[in-house]
Amino acid sequence: MFGEGWVQAATLRAPPGPPAAVDSGTPIHRIPVAVWLAIKRELRDLLSLWLVPGLAALLPWHWCLRLYWWLARSRLLMREEVAGSRGGRQFLGLPPGDAVFDRRFRFGFLLEHADVFRALGRGWRGLARTMPLQSAAGIEASGGLCFFFNFNQGLPALATLRGAGFDVYLVYRSLSARPPGVGYLRYAYMRLRLHMVAVVCGNQGIGTGGARERIAQTIAGGGLVCVAADTPPRPGTGLVPVRFPGDRPAWWRSGVLKLALQLPGPRRSFTVKLDWDTRQRVLELTTLAPTERLSELVQTLNEEFLTTLERQGELWFYWPGPQGFFHFPEGARLDQD
Repeated sequence: MFGEGWVQAATLRAPPGPPAAVDSGTPIHRIPVAVWLAIKRELRDLLSLWLVPGLAALLPWHWCLRLYWWLARSRLLMREEVAGSRGGRQFLGLPPGDAVFDRRFRFGFLLEHADVFRALGRGWRGLARTMPLQSAAGIEASGGLCFFFNFNQGLPALATLRGAGFDVYLVYRSLSARPPGVGYLRYAYMRLRLHMVAVVCGNQGIGTGGARERIAQTIAGGGLVCVAADTPPRPGTGLVPVRFPGDRPAWWRSGVLKLALQLPGPRRSFTVKLDWDTRQRVLELTTLAPTERLSELVQTLNEEFLTTLERQGELWFYWPGPQGFFHFPEGARLDQD
């Protein structure tokens, strides 16, 4: 979606093959192979991240939906992401060679990238029109904490919330340098995406790393702070147990979940529902039941995550690397009530 997930998604791709050995005995004519591979990577990123999604800045949106659904059959687009997702599906017991899944997965990423250029060409209001808010009656545009899950489609969700009167802030992973393994065009796209998040929200958001105080101050000032709930474990962090399909135990980071119990205002969550027949999207905004117990909040969000995963699991972009959710890293701690 964005936040930490979409930054990590840039590197959660199919692992490259072993590089050719280069030593004093390597013929000089073999060295340009690495350069050629880098050029191919840049060309794929040019096509998948810039040229094809860039059409959304110019074309009517209903044309874009038809075009991207047709192009989602092409193996030239999102090649590394789709290849990486097959390993993740196999890891979770799903068939890796599913052409329907591949097409939907590819389509979700095309929309995710097209949203950036839609906002660039049509503004945040034009982007919001691609994702109406469902059941908006009776929803008060007030501050608080709003959770989401990493199922792509996040940028228009922010635009739609802003259009509904919310003062929207995104908690995102800071991007200070080009991540290892990320090409120049992909890095340029990542920087553009961060810029468009600021344009859509009307503010610079809240970067991770010491964000707790800024989140609290923003909510106290009436802001709606949007943050991902499904974040994989890291060493030295607090974790909470969650369930994945098949009652498989897994872990989410607990920091923002614990913080939610200490903050004023209603707790909300939003999910994006994509109709696979029409390819139209709507935003569903839910007010969570009040609770002071961490386990109850986690259970509520976990159930919503599982429902969304069952409904449109193809949009979850952690498929290239779901293994991280099932590992309890060294130095992590279990957080309970």
